Amino acid sequence: MHKPDNFYTLGTAILLSLASTTLAAADNKTILVLDASGSMWEQIEGKPKIEIARTALKSMLADWPEGQEVGLVAYGHRSKGDCKDIETLLPVGALDADKIGKVVDGLIPKGKTPLSAAVQQAAEALKYTEEQATVILISDGKETCDRDPCVLGAELEKAGVNFTAHVIGFDVAKLEDQAGLKCLADNTGGKFIAAANAKELNQALIATVQLPVVEATTPAPEPAKPTPAPLPSAKITAPSTAEKGTLIKIEHQAEQPGLEGHVYLYAKGKDQSITYGYVRPEGDSYPPTELRLPATPGDYTLSWKDPQEQLLAETAITVTEAQIALKVPESAPKGTLLKVGLTAPANLEGHVHIVAKGKDKSITYGYVRPNPQGGYLDAELRLPVETGAYEIRWLSDRNELLAAAPIQVTESEVKLELPASAPKGTLLKIGLNAPDGLAGHVHIFAKGKDQSITYGYVRENPIKGYEPTEFSLPATPGDYEVKWLSERNELLAEAPIQVTEADIRLSAPDQVQKSTEIQIALQGPDGLSGHIHLFAKGKDQSITYGYVRASATQGYEPATLTVPDQLGEYSLRWLTDRNELLTETPIKVVENISE
Repeated sequence: MHKPDNFYTLGTAILLSLASTTLAAADNKTILVLDASGSMWEQIEGKPKIEIARTALKSMLADWPEGQEVGLVAYGHRSKGDCKDIETLLPVGALDADKIGKVVDGLIPKGKTPLSAAVQQAAEALKYTEEQATVILISDGKETCDRDPCVLGAELEKAGVNFTAHVIGFDVAKLEDQAGLKCLADNTGGKFIAAANAKELNQALIATVQLPVVEATTPAPEPAKPTPAPLPSAKITAPSTAEKGTLIKIEHQAEQPGLEGHVYLYAKGKDQSITYGYVRPEGDSYPPTELRLPATPGDYTLSWKDPQEQLLAETAITVTEAQIALKVPESAPKGTLLKVGLTAPANLEGHVHIVAKGKDKSITYGYVRPNPQGGYLDAELRLPVETGAYEIRWLSDRNELLAAAPIQVTESEVKLELPASAPKGTLLKIGLNAPDGLAGHVHIFAKGKDQSITYGYVRENPIKGYEPTEFSLPATPGDYEVKWLSERNELLAEAPIQVTEADIRLSAPDQVQKSTEIQIALQGPDGLSGHIHLFAKGKDQSITYGYVRASATQGYEPATLTVPDQLGEYSLRWLTDRNELLTETPIKVVENISE
């Protein structure tokens, strides 16, 4: 999406405006909550969103209100797919802009977007139920961890003394994705700003964020700036050329020990870094800095800068083309497991994705892993069940394209072999007829419903094909559908089945003596299971139970259970393993059995 030239300065202005207007009270403490999820690697006009967010935060902190305490929370920066990846990077305290800048520079986006839990954690750190508190959330997407930010906003507003959440939707284009963010702000009396284009931002700033008016005064003359001390002599050494996407090591030399900072990689002639690595001295020496090269060949510059962004040393490097290839068949049956051979220089990383032809959204992916014997292990991914043209793409962890190959997903014969009808509650065995490499589960649904009642496993036979899958049928007669679903709940095959009534009976005496052991005869079609429970009349809590076991010859072994010592009327019930009622019969517990 193209953004106007003043998009970034407006984003900074939003942060400054919020800081200047809503944080003016000295007793108000603030925590910044920064989105560091994997999507922050996406680029706007060639710049990763995480870099833009870093710059905006640093600009805001340069004009932070004096005496205003601030803290920093981030999420999604330590692991992939983890909704608990929330970290308080800096507790609330006096502003240390340099320290916050270094911490923010060290964030590497990776994971999910647990924004609701992050805001709640920040609010609790601020003791929002006891003191005035403000959170500024910067997020580039909607909640992805099954929390409702709208509900959270209402809860925080109700419990808080004077809690406010300002939310900046950074490059959140869809209104439905903005809705939860906006509701979080609205429910806490905060501002929501959609940083999507310059016009909307200007309107929002004019309508909702008024900068404080400062009376004009004659500024005092600035004191003469001292002559800066000369920068220490330093040098970095790196290979003059290296293949795209590979990991390089950069050596450091300096007359002065203990120099810190970062090594940045720039495209030649550009001033926006592509990536960076840390310089961490150990005593008088400097361990090498490791840095992942981009996927675009060309001329680049490596620059060692100190924490104040002053250039200490630099060197040139040329990123060359590399022999990177994906080995995939021209076509493969739908839903099968695809093994993708990887040929490339050592030390590449990323994931192998499958996308529909002409689309950019990944359907699923497999991992890139080095082979201990050299090269790479095959990447595995599950093909979709919709036939058509697709593309396999090897993407780096920065979502750069390293290699691609086409594949045609073809139709295949996938069948479920089962009877047209079967008695209720019995064990149903289903034959699976399909090409090798499928997975998933076989479910049963009431006809026209989308809630699975139960399911069986799909297991390949060690010799050929698949083992039959099995599960117990429901206890309610009627029309049902058996469906083979992939691990992504895609439909591979389906077949109807009629669950019929069955002659299922329990045989027990009308009266039983208290505290004795009795046996109950079981009658029903083969394949039933469950337990025989004893209930007090009108109650739903089982008192005791006996086991249902098939006889070695025919039918079922009698079920044995102990009668309680409490006299009265009871009910014997045959329940399935899902607690469905198959049959029941009354029984009476007495002191002594009457003739």
